[in-house]
Amino acid sequence: MTRSAMFPLGMVLFPAQMLPLRIFEPRYREMVSDCLRDDQSFGVVLIERGSEVGGGDVRNGLGTLARIIH
Repeated sequence: MTRSAMFPLGMVLFPAQMLPLRIFEPRYREMVSDCLRDDQSFGVVLIERGSEVGGGDVRNGLGTLARIIH
């Protein structure tokens, strides 16, 4: 079983919803490159407290599996 990368956001991604992303942090640019290279999905999870940038956030225990289509 493959382990998915996690992308924490200040919003919820609902199943079948499109979510345009602006990827600028190096760690997430690397995650996107890995997902594209290996044709892998990634998890999107809501940040309950904290910030999207810089770490130190508290994440919800439930998220959505996402894939890059464009």
